Amino acid sequence: MSESEILEEIKQAESDANAMVEQAHTDRKQAVVAAKDEARKIISAAEERANDHAAHLLGTAREQISEERQKIILQGRSDANKLLETASGKIDDAVDFLLVEFEKVVHAKTEADE
Repeated sequence: MSESEILEEIKQAESDANAMVEQAHTDRKQAVVAAKDEARKIISAAEERANDHAAHLLGTAREQISEERQKIILQGRSDANKLLETASGKIDDAVDFLLVEFEKVVHAKTEADE
């Protein structure tokens, strides 16, 4: 093999090596782009699942609050009705008491005027 042939083979080997390095860089860039794209998809899917879960929890909490509110309203109405019944039952007693006290005052006034 002649010296020029050896130099030509060396140049070809260097050229092939450079091409392989360039291809490796290109492959690496493509792999990084693909990995970033896959990561974005994974993050997007995770965010969507998290939002769905949060919406579900919020809906459940709203239902519980609504049920509790309804229970409180019903209990309040029941308590108000009991108070009304109790107060209604005491009206007659209060009127009788006031009449007796009024009569005492009237009699006392009448006796004082005599």
